[in-house]
Order: sequence, then structure tokens, then C-alpha cells
Amino acid sequence: MTREDYYGAGNVGTHSNWNDAASTTATNLTTKKTRLLSIDAHNKGAANAFLRLYDKATTPSPGSDLPRVTYMLAPGGGKVIEKNMALEFASGFGYAITGGAGDTDATNIANGAEVVVNFQHYDKF
Repeated sequence: MTREDYYGAGNVGTHSNWNDAASTTATNLTTKKTRLLSIDAHNKGAANAFLRLYDKATTPSPGSDLPRVTYMLAPGGGKVIEKNMALEFASGFGYAITGGAGDTDATNIANGAEVVVNFQHYDKF
């Protein structure tokens, strides 16, 4: 697949950086069709955190909305979850970070914990 297949001709995508602490910080990044290209996530806390991605045009509600995909972020480290993944969200793209694994978990990440997430996405197609 060429660079244009991921980003669209002449485009390089958008980087969105988020730093969350002691909350779920449900956030809507885009309100239109979005292609997620890569995720770089770091959990500086002492307990697992769960990064949830939602296909929604509005802010996700972790207690009731079902995520499209959930990634566990192990404590004390970071990782590139995907590179050039080209995962598409038809309605929009939102995320939340929770402290529990269940699909509708709404537990805040631990007090004093910090999760840093960098998304690269493209929403101009």
C-alpha cells in the first residue's frame, strides 16, 4: 500500500496528542469518517489502563457505549500499538481510557496515574 492509500494524495494525516490522569476523559476527536493510522501509548501508572476506541460522532460514554476496540496498556511502560493500521471509523472517532477491562467499564484510571496517547489519523476522504 502506498503513502497515498493511507493518507490521501498530498496529505500526511493529523497528529493528536492526549495526556490523561485520574479520569476516563472520554473525548471525541472527529465527527466524520476517520482513518486511524497509528497509536503510540504510554502508561506511566502502576496499574493497567484500557484504551477504548469508539466509532461515534459524539463524545463516547464509557459506562454505556460499546468500544469498537480496546487495548490494555500495561503499567510503567509504553508501546506503539499499531503503525499504518488504516482502521476506519464511519461515524467519527472518539476514545476513553478506563481502569477496568469490561466493555462498559467506566472506572477512572488511578489517582496519580498518567496515560499519554498519540493518535495519527486522517479525516479528509
